[in-house]
Amino acid sequence: MRLSRGTSNGIKASPQRRVEIQNVIDQLNKQNKVKKLTSNSLIDGSWELLYTTNEGSSAGKIGPFVGKVEQNVQLSAGVYTNVVKLPGFSACLTATWDNLSDTKWRVLFQRISFSVLGFKIAENSLEAVGIWRMTYLDDDLRILTAAGNTISKKELKENYYVLARRP
Repeated sequence: MRLSRGTSNGIKASPQRRVEIQNVIDQLNKQNKVKKLTSNSLIDGSWELLYTTNEGSSAGKIGPFVGKVEQNVQLSAGVYTNVVKLPGFSACLTATWDNLSDTKWRVLFQRISFSVLGFKIAENSLEAVGIWRMTYLDDDLRILTAAGNTISKKELKENYYVLARRP
């Protein structure tokens, strides 16, 4: 958590900081005690993105700005939302998933909406899919990798995501 501060969700992390964070991610992954990561009740709830190796909108980047990213997982409903918040602007992504194994979800992105000053200005359906591989979970922290692209493209790039539970 300390290493991610000041990195704008990882976008502004120096190469040295990226290596330091990756070393911590690797150490935590080796210590994971949760076996059924994709169905464990610990995953349920609200999470804040601390760091990612993704440098696009999944990192909260909207144009030249980087916002706060919050994720709300509703395990029993099989749905989650990602919200990027910037002053006066927000984007909300909704997705469902298929549970592929104890560590993998096939995420089906459903729609995205944009709001300005609390008023929805646009909403679009999505046709994209991603594979999330959960690697670490405890009461306060989640680590996963996500690989995704549009359904029609075959090449997937995997990125790390580190999220902290929101109070």
